[in-house]
Amino acid sequence: MALYVLALTDTDLGNWTTRGRSLKSANYSGIHVVHERRVALPVVSDEELRAQHALVMAIAERAPAVLPARFGALLEKRELTAAISRHRAEIVAALDQVRDHVQMTIRVLGTRPAPTRAASSDTTMTGTDYLRRARLAAIPPMTSVGERVVAAVTPIVAAERREHGTGGLLATIYHLVEVRQVQRYVHAAGPAVPGVIVSGPWPPFAFTPQLW
Repeated sequence: MALYVLALTDTDLGNWTTRGRSLKSANYSGIHVVHERRVALPVVSDEELRAQHALVMAIAERAPAVLPARFGALLEKRELTAAISRHRAEIVAALDQVRDHVQMTIRVLGTRPAPTRAASSDTTMTGTDYLRRARLAAIPPMTSVGERVVAAVTPIVAAERREHGTGGLLATIYHLVEVRQVQRYVHAAGPAVPGVIVSGPWPPFAFTPQLW
């Protein structure tokens, strides 16, 4: 059977059963891999994704540093050994970053701005102009309300990642926050306002490096 990886942690969690699933913790040179034994990937469904999220939440309750595997990863032992060896420094740095931290998520809703027409001088655009435009294109659009909420919590945030949304979702902002600062973060974000959704705390899904 292959190993269905759910998370990497800094702690040996042993073997235990939760929500009817048998989880095991294996030590790979100080990096602990929480996994199930499976012969095939589970069928992707809302039910399975909710179940896996609940498993990662249970793992996060047991370890101070957790790197969840998004949607899980089915690997043979030799493949897992090679991946951890190849990314060891990155994994250790990520575990250090997320230790005693959780993820808060802000979703900003709104009307997407109309794309601007390219200027006639684009044919003579300099390299600097091109890089500046590329950087601006990489920044998700935000509403003024969204910017105010993000600005209010920024002093509490240890790390931030932003992603473009689609349709009415303009942007998703992921914040890494110390566990002891969560209530302060929620207070700073303020009461719910139209067009901004604040959720968490969650395990730090957005701060897990791409390993496989």
